Amino acid sequence: MNRPSLLPFACALGAGLVAPVAGAQPLPPSAPSPSPAVTAARETTATTPTGFSFGSYGRVGVASDLRGRTGQSTNIVAFGPRLQLAPYAEVQFNYDARFGRARWRAVTTIAFNESLFHFTGRFDGTFAVRNLYLEETGVGGDDLSLWVGSRMYRGDDVYLLNFWPMDNLNMVGGGARYHAGGHVVLQAAVGMNRLDDPYQLQTISVAPRDGFGPQTAFLLDRPRVLTTAKATWFSAGRTAREGLKLSVYGEYHAMASGVRQLTDAGARIELPGDSGWVLGAQAGLYRGPSFVNVFVRYAQGLGAYGDLDVPVTLASARTSARAQDFRLALSGNWERGPFALMVGAYFRYFRDADAGVFSRDALVEGAVSARPIVWFGDYVGVAAEVSYQQITYNAIDPVTGNGALAGSVLRLAAVPFVTPGGRGSYTRPHLQLIYSASLRSDGARRLYAPDDPLGFNRVEHYLGVGTEWWFNSSYL
Repeated sequence: MNRPSLLPFACALGAGLVAPVAGAQPLPPSAPSPSPAVTAARETTATTPTGFSFGSYGRVGVASDLRGRTGQSTNIVAFGPRLQLAPYAEVQFNYDARFGRARWRAVTTIAFNESLFHFTGRFDGTFAVRNLYLEETGVGGDDLSLWVGSRMYRGDDVYLLNFWPMDNLNMVGGGARYHAGGHVVLQAAVGMNRLDDPYQLQTISVAPRDGFGPQTAFLLDRPRVLTTAKATWFSAGRTAREGLKLSVYGEYHAMASGVRQLTDAGARIELPGDSGWVLGAQAGLYRGPSFVNVFVRYAQGLGAYGDLDVPVTLASARTSARAQDFRLALSGNWERGPFALMVGAYFRYFRDADAGVFSRDALVEGAVSARPIVWFGDYVGVAAEVSYQQITYNAIDPVTGNGALAGSVLRLAAVPFVTPGGRGSYTRPHLQLIYSASLRSDGARRLYAPDDPLGFNRVEHYLGVGTEWWFNSSYL
């Protein structure tokens, strides 16, 4: 995917969708997983350094719409092209130590959102703990690694479209990775999360048994238990820089029953236990920095919503059993001399748990993006990008009353850049000048609220500057 010395990983899950998309996961991103060639180079390192180390992923930019307003994302699908992402950063602190043959690493990753003081004038901000775990290797042999804590647990990504199409979990728990010979890697993890949402968590005020004043009690407390397993086979061995890679993947989601209070008057309903599952597969060819990955994934029940979303509507039995999510995705990179080409694409069908035929919670969507790059010397280049995205809801267009609610966006962009990292599609840091023109269909404009200025124009301009970097970040 890139030169091993220059790309630990990069990327992001997107920010700010124009219209809510059922089952989407609007989390900020962190960097993509490296290719097998990069992983191989790291696994053959003879020694592990000890002590503290530091890593980071970040991007910052600002843009105009050439009409006097700030430039905004024009994405209308869940996983749109990443060119117009909001500022985001992660800082990672590691501590490595050795005890004989045993090695361990403590990882802490803090993430910050786009609330920049120099733009808002407010001395505040929001941060999140994205990783807080300890991993050890060597206690059960050099081929076995164990970890416990809170972490982003993910595989390969589609960089141009900002998402991990097969495995992407956020959990507090533990897991293991085992190298079964030179060709097979086995991974498994179990954990849980509990979203601050009344579908999983609800507190109420109760009268105390003794004393005065109300007390807070957990009426509903049902964390989602996540279990996942993955097996990967490398045709030429996991340390080879070229070959074929095949992965199979699965998840199981489970949630206990509970009682939820609907009104302040005390009306309550029983929520039965719920569950779901995910099955996926990946096939990849790689040779040095060039690669192509194809992903297929099917999810049902709770698994269709992902780990950081809950059902908006339920079946009559008050479960998510009818929900479905199917994804087919592609990611690729080709490099030769001063030329490179990156591609990304996905198709997605989603249906929520409601048995109703017509709904904005049932949809078909997809996107495709291509980014050719030309280098002038080793430190200056120009990237062009063309992308197309389309979404169709299983609902009648409320404005026309004729046909399905649907829209599409064609985006053309040019990105000249300077980098001290040298040639390579994934080398960073970058200093970028970005211009894009988004051509919206009439249907895409109707996806915005009637009085939202973002939907007024058929052509939306975006002109700005940006920077992106990553180094020493963690990954599986």
